[in-house]
Amino acid sequence: MLVAAVCLVAVSAAFGASTRSSPKLPRSALVPNAVAFRDGRHGMLGTGWESCVNRDWHCKLQGTISVTSNGGTTWRVVRRTPRPVVAVGFFHDVYYAQLDNGRLVAGQPGSRPFESYCPKGWSRGFSADLLETNLTRSWSICTGQPGAGNQEKAVYRGTKRVAFTPPASHGGYGGISIYGYPNGIAGTYGGFGLIWESRGTLYVTHDGGHHWHALPKVARPEIDFGDWADADLGHGTAFVLLSIGGTERRRLIETTDAGRTWHVVHRWR
Repeated sequence: MLVAAVCLVAVSAAFGASTRSSPKLPRSALVPNAVAFRDGRHGMLGTGWESCVNRDWHCKLQGTISVTSNGGTTWRVVRRTPRPVVAVGFFHDVYYAQLDNGRLVAGQPGSRPFESYCPKGWSRGFSADLLETNLTRSWSICTGQPGAGNQEKAVYRGTKRVAFTPPASHGGYGGISIYGYPNGIAGTYGGFGLIWESRGTLYVTHDGGHHWHALPKVARPEIDFGDWADADLGHGTAFVLLSIGGTERRRLIETTDAGRTWHVVHRWR
């Protein structure tokens, strides 16, 4: 625990002084988009209201980076950013944070985190754990052209396709429905992994991505939109960030048994 506490202090120092002495940020700047944990208690949260990219919303482009030392129950802002933070990750005692324009504001210069393998002609979703697991066999979620709530999907481990859902109702394998739009994938060195979607649900695998199981009671279709997940914590622990219809009403949920049961850690209203 002493090592974890020292790590948290170092992260806070690296991101700058706390904002307790700074002007209060508007609520729109604190909408969470992505979360990453170095263990079950110490993590980082990236925020920012992405709709500010549309100037008609009359809000300023900005974001924040926050840290927690109690498993996500409470968060402390340690840095402001000029644009929304949309991706965060952790690798070898270094936190990574990426803005909506692709710029890294935390992490090693020259790194290309959150990207992985998809064949030509496919779009690539976020790979939340690329910094750790993709050193060997990456977890990748690839998508084709979206339709009316449906989308062609493929899961790759490294360059091998392990699950596939075509636009038609036949020829697929792996258990992922054509319904829903995948946003990203997170996985461990072992077989545990997660796919989060908008308009769809949350999927979990225990065999390296070959077979996926939908969790509609955890992420309700058409109600809960998946924003981010972090599953690289060992011992079946993972965190998922969900929003109600893509709004600022969001919640952080946790599993400690590889996705079999879940509980709410924190809510943003």
